[in-house]
Amino acid sequence: MSIHQDSPTVSEVIDGLTAPRRALLTRLREAVNELGDIEERTLYDHFCREWTPAFYTKGTQLCHVHDFGSGLRATMFVGTKTFEPYLTRSDDLSPANHRAVAETPAPRNTKELRMPITSTEDVDEFMEFVRVKWEFVNGARAGDGSGG
Repeated sequence: MSIHQDSPTVSEVIDGLTAPRRALLTRLREAVNELGDIEERTLYDHFCREWTPAFYTKGTQLCHVHDFGSGLRATMFVGTKTFEPYLTRSDDLSPANHRAVAETPAPRNTKELRMPITSTEDVDEFMEFVRVKWEFVNGARAGDGSGG
């Protein structure tokens, strides 16, 4: 879905990528959509001057992906007073991803977790964040993610 009538679809944005980037973003897209209840949108980034694919659940953005000259970069917004406490208690993140959360600055109480996507391993690593945010938004867990 596109918000603006003249905006491209997520498929059109992906189709315009080079083959290696197209394969990586397609893998991420498929993994996100497997979670269920996903809405795809394209957003125009006025700073970067490009259309970016973005993935939402229940009206909340899970992530978006930029196609920079240097490569793909996935981004997730993390509210320091809302989602971050849940995220930092999650047993579903690797130690490296826990460090990434802790080391990301938070201007105006929102962190932008940014991860270069250069390999299928990067897609899998970023999907840890996406799954936890999807669970947070959808209330899919009975527990609080702390393992107890």
